[in-house]
Amino acid sequence: MKVRYLLLAVPAFVSAAAFAQNPYSQPWALVERGDPSDVRNESPLAISKVDGKTTRNPRKSDPLAPGKHVITVHFDSAKGVITDNFRELEMDLEGCTRYRIVAKYPSKPITEWKPHVYSEPIGECVGKFKKKDEPKK
Repeated sequence: MKVRYLLLAVPAFVSAAAFAQNPYSQPWALVERGDPSDVRNESPLAISKVDGKTTRNPRKSDPLAPGKHVITVHFDSAKGVITDNFRELEMDLEGCTRYRIVAKYPSKPITEWKPHVYSEPIGECVGKFKKKDEPKK
């Protein structure tokens, strides 16, 4: 009988610890792959690592604390031979900001590329952590 109560208590403690470490309880940043654009000569890439740790999803990172991070991206294309597939970006991420990274290339066939970063506010985060003294727009 005691074992049953112990087994019921374990999930409660685990979920309490998860809430204590909620990344959404403070401003956060996201790093995602951008969308392709033939007009701007941009292709999507993969987010391989954040601070040396492999990401769970190559399309986006988990929520990140604001501050300096090293983002490793990977680009591969069937439209050209690329010898240098990986790039490391040292980024100083701001809270409540989404960063989208694409592979920018000069022309097709793609033989060389550079990472290009776009940023935009995360509306939900901005609304949640908006300073009380800021005037409403």
